[in-house]
Amino acid sequence: MTWRDVHASVRLPNMATDGDVHPEPFDPSDIALEVRITGIDRVLDDESSFLRDFSAVVVDGDSPTTPAAALGVVGGWIGWDALDEDVHGAADAVSSDAEALGATAADIIAAYPERWVDTVVLVDRMWLEPRWRHHRLSGRILADLVYLLRLDRDSTVIVLQPEPQREEGGPYEYGPKRDAAMAALRSGYANSGLEPWRGGDRCWWPWPQA
Repeated sequence: MTWRDVHASVRLPNMATDGDVHPEPFDPSDIALEVRITGIDRVLDDESSFLRDFSAVVVDGDSPTTPAAALGVVGGWIGWDALDEDVHGAADAVSSDAEALGATAADIIAAYPERWVDTVVLVDRMWLEPRWRHHRLSGRILADLVYLLRLDRDSTVIVLQPEPQREEGGPYEYGPKRDAAMAALRSGYANSGLEPWRGGDRCWWPWPQA
């Protein structure tokens, strides 16, 4: 499956994949989880930016329906030849959300000067239907996104902005409920192999150990 296998674009709220919703038990390994690109385009029609806006749908590849029923969505920005670019500056030109992710990606690149980095993936939207949450699917979503786009995992920086979503949709108001949901979401991300970057608000997907 390539990004040319385009399904209807789904733009989604921010991040809630492994958070506070506990669906009926099932075996996550039974899901033939696939990421399918629904859109990729220039950002703000800016020909000079090396970043591209992307959106994708998460589906069960074994779904009997056509098209396959969506389990969720993922989207953000992707940029190639990152070492030759001002990652933070390019992201700052897109939006404040992109800027925060770009700043973290630039910090990671600077912290590993010996690492050759080809690609940055800035994920600001990752959402699953409530019944699919809390099953450590975040890592599988990112892994299939990397596979779909034929990226080199060892030379790709992937940064995310966690934001828990209410079961009925939309972010929580600031307060104890959001704090609890954020803690659950971060715990789920940790179980999927994601880590906060230097204890901050944003997470990254560390490279595999040699």
